[in-house]
Amino acid sequence: MKSTNCISKIQSQLEAAFKSQDPELFDIVFDIEGKKLNADKLILSVNSSTFKSMLSDRWISKNDAIKIETYKFDDFKELLTFIYSGECNLTNENIFAILDISEFYQVEDSKELCDVFLSKTKLNFSNVLQLIETSNMYSLIQTKEPIQTFIFQNFANLVKFDGFLNANKSIIKEILAMESNLSKHHENIFQSIYKWSENQAYKKQNLSDNKIFYMNNAIKTEMQEFLPNIQFKKMTLNFLHEFVVPRGFLFTYVELADILKNSDVDARVKITNSNGQAIYCDLSREQKQEIEIITSLIGRESDNEHSFIKEKRWW
Repeated sequence: MKSTNCISKIQSQLEAAFKSQDPELFDIVFDIEGKKLNADKLILSVNSSTFKSMLSDRWISKNDAIKIETYKFDDFKELLTFIYSGECNLTNENIFAILDISEFYQVEDSKELCDVFLSKTKLNFSNVLQLIETSNMYSLIQTKEPIQTFIFQNFANLVKFDGFLNANKSIIKEILAMESNLSKHHENIFQSIYKWSENQAYKKQNLSDNKIFYMNNAIKTEMQEFLPNIQFKKMTLNFLHEFVVPRGFLFTYVELADILKNSDVDARVKITNSNGQAIYCDLSREQKQEIEIITSLIGRESDNEHSFIKEKRWW
């Protein structure tokens, strides 16, 4: 049998002992920013493999104060308070520090609390890009869910935000990874990533000591990693001609020809008159009503100068 009351009592006593900071009750001491913090080797070791390695006899003796120089006293104390009590006082001011310290010392339960806290953040254009980077860096599953929804709902305006042009490449990758949720934004995605790549190229130009700087090559280098994930087939033929073709330096001739050849979002209509002269017209698949009307007229003679619709085929 197990006494839950006993377990609860021990937990309460451990928490009270840690708060008391009575040196007689502990076997290790940390020195952070010149302040001392007492703790137990056993308690920390069973909760953190990092602490277990740090506190092993091979690395530290009982009489040595362990200097912590990477983190602030309050943040380090907050982590230890969580280990002893299961509670952590998270705020907008300390959340990223507590998340990082939880990751470093591999205290997964504390990290999970940080994930929950960040998932409830009110998203806006000023913080969403940072949170994308943070969620990637620390593998925060719960934080990512509202981010994906926010980007889906605000993508068109997000890419106009100045912060987007200066975002890290990892953020751009994350947005591309959400491509399935942005099926209506393929053209906007290409335009936005091109502008981002162009901005990165300008930065490199400003830092370069070379008198000759090949801007197109620099832009292509930035975009090269993203191009295979861009759905050119889902773009309108009109967009491909107006925006993609003028930036043909991004592709080989074969690649560009393949993009144009395999565009499956438009219909091509051929109209031939009685003299065998033909004209062509490209329609978007979104023009469903027009396509239905033209389909019904295939092979029929026109009332206008004996012209008739000879052929209709899909690209």
